[in-house]
Amino acid sequence: MPAERTRASNPQGRQKSCSECARGKRRCDLQQPACGRCSRLSLTCTWPPSPHSHASSTTTTAETSPANNDGTLESMPQMETPSSWPSVDISDMPASLDTTLFDLGFNLSPTLYDFDGSMDAGTTIALPPLSISTPSLKLPSLLGFSTMAESRIGYSMKQWEKAPLMMVRENCTYWSHSKLYEECMPQSMADAYATCALSMARNKTNARFIARHTAEKAYELAAKTLPTQPIEVLARGHALLLYMILMISSGDIRCFAQVQNLLPHLETSATSIFNLMTPTEEDSIASLPTYPASIAQTAWTSFIFRESCRRTLLVICHAMAACRVMAGDVTSCSHELAAGNRVTISAALWNATSAFEFAKVWNEKRHWLVKDLDFKDVLEGAEAEELDVFGRMILIGTLGIDDVRGWLHMRGAEL
Repeated sequence: MPAERTRASNPQGRQKSCSECARGKRRCDLQQPACGRCSRLSLTCTWPPSPHSHASSTTTTAETSPANNDGTLESMPQMETPSSWPSVDISDMPASLDTTLFDLGFNLSPTLYDFDGSMDAGTTIALPPLSISTPSLKLPSLLGFSTMAESRIGYSMKQWEKAPLMMVRENCTYWSHSKLYEECMPQSMADAYATCALSMARNKTNARFIARHTAEKAYELAAKTLPTQPIEVLARGHALLLYMILMISSGDIRCFAQVQNLLPHLETSATSIFNLMTPTEEDSIASLPTYPASIAQTAWTSFIFRESCRRTLLVICHAMAACRVMAGDVTSCSHELAAGNRVTISAALWNATSAFEFAKVWNEKRHWLVKDLDFKDVLEGAEAEELDVFGRMILIGTLGIDDVRGWLHMRGAEL
């Protein structure tokens, strides 16, 4: 303490703060007649009375405190506060906070989760409230799939869960080609892509925010007018699928309730995609020239869009059937959208990385054209490696996982 300060002015001896600083557990600068903190806050700077006798209080600090050689008192050491621990004086804070100080640029206007269920007359989509606060519940185990249902959709559900990460890292899914949006990505798909990237950072702290953001984006897309451009029609279906997968994979049953509300819009997208597809003579082209490259490039571009449409339609039908099973609907599946559908089962064609490679595979390898989900030719003549993950998903959905495992085993492969 300063040399001029005596025990008479600080009777307790060991106390290094005035009464106000001691009460607020704040460091006191020991200034006289009032410390800096008391002066700044207009407080009365006082020191507590001595617990000892009056006689002891008159004893000077020179009798008990160490002194320097020049007779002045030795300063008491003070513990330094690290610079990373700023001193915050809560007594300085106002009773109420000005919330405009915390405006970080977020839109704090009422969202769909602030509604109590009553909607304007012009609203066409019901938006139930979403709350994510309870531990995750794995839906399959919760609802108790039958053995047959599990054998047909269990494998696909595991693959669906990988789709958001695939989209972020590889710009594709098992039903959306990596080159499909290379030139231009519609806004609906760009929003879904960003939501997938956001979901990759999900943890216990931000899970509720991400779930709400996902639902908001899904409802926002569902409320928009149906597009007419083919690439936008397909992108809408892809985006709704990704939102549905993110909601299901969150593991919370209340997110699953949001999925049920999206199913009619997903079915509308399936119908729109179905209307894009017509039988094409390109499926029966015997060979493609590797030169000039423009011919192969045109054929490859057409294949990418055509097969992305075909695969997406089948995945949507499969996903809707799975959601109905999870909701307890055990009625038979509707095949109206699948009827007349055709899809090329060829991992080598789908995985080609250039027009030249695509043309070579087209000319040198057999590509299996499946019509109306009839896999008879595939089961009789295809090799295991010719079926990629998508082909196995659809085959398992049609036959069941045990039959597919047996078929792969006969060809020296495993699922």
